[in-house]
Amino acid sequence: MDNTNLHYNIAEQGKVFATQGNHKEALRHYKEALRMSQQIPQADIFFQHYSQCAMESLEQMKSYLEVITFCDKCIAFMESKEDLQAHPVFMKYLASLWERKGIQYLYLNDKEDAITAFEKAIAIQKPSKIPLAQELHNWCKRGYTISQQQIEGLNKKHHYYIVRKDTINSKIAIELPEMINPL
Repeated sequence: MDNTNLHYNIAEQGKVFATQGNHKEALRHYKEALRMSQQIPQADIFFQHYSQCAMESLEQMKSYLEVITFCDKCIAFMESKEDLQAHPVFMKYLASLWERKGIQYLYLNDKEDAITAFEKAIAIQKPSKIPLAQELHNWCKRGYTISQQQIEGLNKKHHYYIVRKDTINSKIAIELPEMINPL
């Protein structure tokens, strides 16, 4: 077996666990995939994807403050990559981090910080390219009460989650041995 893309196979298993609701095990796989992918060319793209997967599991575990911290670290890392800042994929990811951060603040009932995060996301991407942040920003600015059910409904409507059963290649997924624990 070629171990070049083993990180990818491990991350796919993390996605399988996430869709089964086992987010702790999903996180263990994502973190190992992140660690492994740091040593390869184009590590940035894997970092972006695997970190999004990890944040989704943390969010599903209602670890909102941890997701905010994760977003802050990712934003700082991405903003340090000056050579990528003109690239559209980079800007889309950066905006999605601000959007995710805003959503976490909404889950914590902190509309003020949510508005700030959504405004940063919208400043990076045109509102039409980040409709979830735009819609939630509008609701916050109008003073609406926003329930977790409403946030979840909008998340599904705007395809906020990237880890879904229809996006997983479970045929290539490889489970980590229990003794490997990057947590």
